[in-house]
Amino acid sequence: MKTLKKFLRTGLGVLGGIIILGLILMAIFAQQLAPFDPNAQDYNAILLPPGGEHLFGTDDLGRDIYSRVVYGAQISIKAALLSVGIAILIGVPIGLLSGYFGGFWDEWVVMRSVDAMQAFPFLILALAIAAVLGNGFGNAMIAIGVGFAPAFIRITRGQVLQLRNMEYIHAAKATGVKELRIIFSHILPNALNPIIIQSTLAMASGILAEASLSYLGLGVQPPTPSWGSMLNQAQTIMTESPYATIFPGMAIFLVVLGFNLLGDGLQQTLDPRIRK
Repeated sequence: MKTLKKFLRTGLGVLGGIIILGLILMAIFAQQLAPFDPNAQDYNAILLPPGGEHLFGTDDLGRDIYSRVVYGAQISIKAALLSVGIAILIGVPIGLLSGYFGGFWDEWVVMRSVDAMQAFPFLILALAIAAVLGNGFGNAMIAIGVGFAPAFIRITRGQVLQLRNMEYIHAAKATGVKELRIIFSHILPNALNPIIIQSTLAMASGILAEASLSYLGLGVQPPTPSWGSMLNQAQTIMTESPYATIFPGMAIFLVVLGFNLLGDGLQQTLDPRIRK
């Protein structure tokens, strides 16, 4: 309760939470909110301006842009959860084991590999992995998740290095508790706060990366509505129908902003170095 009250005082963090809640509700109730089938083509309603029964207008195939934006929220939620989930499954166990046991594998194998991966801009690394794996939403999520993993390895390892010499860890060792149990039952729960904060911020990057890969043709494939692929398909009609790019672009902007604000709010709430 105390943590919730502290979060509610962050202001912008609450605003971010409201935006993300709106995204989740849009994804869950897309079928009820969208007045048209997002893939239905109506050649009698091509490039209609916003208004009337087509709230955001229509594209060059007569598809309702509002319906496609609403259904695109489902892809964004999946992108955020899957990409960060893959990164956590890879990064957190490696960071825990590497930080706890240390030695040659920690310093010269794990950390040097992390340094090498982080030397590349994240999107370039994700593009390279996606190009190797091939087109498709699943491969895009693997590429983004692998690209995120080094950050989770480094954050988790840093927490383990702080916690492994605490008195309660020495006490657990003295009583004969097995090392894996110490790692996952004693250290991991106390290292969760930075991981949660990083996860929230990474979800914003995950949505932006998915939109980028879909825009380049390496992510979601047509006709599935994705905000990134909508921007790609609308670039040829930007001059005559700018609204075809404005609405999916605004959706990406608002959701990424929401996750960043939520992440900042959680950091102010969970980071013990920040006192309010």
